[in-house]
Amino acid sequence: MSQFERIACIDRLLREQGSVRTAEVAERFEVSARQIKRDIEYLRDRLDAPIVYRRAENAYLYERPFDELRFADEKLLLFYVLARSLAANEHYVPIVSAELLANLESHLARDYRPVSERISYELSLAEPLSMEDFTTVCQAMLLGRRLDLVYVNAKAERSERSVEPERLVNYSGRWYLVAWDLLRGALRTFHLSRVEKLSLSKEFVASPSTPGRDDVSVEAYLASGFGIFKGAATVEAKVRIKGPAAALVARQSWHPKQRVERGIDADGEPYTDITLPVADWTELLGRVLSFGSAAEAIAPPEFRKAWREEIRRMGERAGIS
Repeated sequence: MSQFERIACIDRLLREQGSVRTAEVAERFEVSARQIKRDIEYLRDRLDAPIVYRRAENAYLYERPFDELRFADEKLLLFYVLARSLAANEHYVPIVSAELLANLESHLARDYRPVSERISYELSLAEPLSMEDFTTVCQAMLLGRRLDLVYVNAKAERSERSVEPERLVNYSGRWYLVAWDLLRGALRTFHLSRVEKLSLSKEFVASPSTPGRDDVSVEAYLASGFGIFKGAATVEAKVRIKGPAAALVARQSWHPKQRVERGIDADGEPYTDITLPVADWTELLGRVLSFGSAAEAIAPPEFRKAWREEIRRMGERAGIS
């Protein structure tokens, strides 16, 4: 049994029973009492757990609340199930060692191992990842080299670009390259499935100290707005969801900086308003349309206009004037 499993068990017993004896845990895991004492010392020294020994009770206990390891077994269970589901989908993880998964499973609490077979992540969308492209991007980041690519945007416009890779991101099953675009002189997001040709350049990347290129700027870019397509400039968009979906959306997180407001409209129908930063309408528009008549783009005016135009085009395609 792994040390993690023993430590998680000790923590759980301390919180649920109020105290724990070394013999109790040693018998459970079929190890020596000395080993359990070393685990307790690890909890004290490495995790700052406030464990004290009461000689009168011949037991250990927490002298004050300690929640750092609360739900540790459950969090590991979720992580293991996610890793197993990802490994089963070759578009996410082309090759995963069975030994690696077995090692991860060995850290699960014994009681939770059969439970893990009854939990799964259903990955509905996954684009294939070319291992040649993946290797090329990794080599560029490893060697500090630029990438030359032929890119086709959403409007079917083809362009040749020289970029300096910053991040490779899997978002909602699709692979994206976040890179410094020398043509635009700014960070841009490239959908890898739209890259027709990708090759390692002989040119080296610019200094990472270039304004807008440091790690802080890149992370700020990635967190700037809703969706994967970011931008330096963002505006606040407001979406209203009505009916039964309103309560569900109120509990969802679309963006870390979102604001949620619930209310009742003039017709007595409940609604949820979500206001969040956005740099590109494309993905948010798709999210709103996915709710059908239950959703409405409220603001700003250009977002509402795009929503109305898309509905009009849908109506024309359906033969509705």
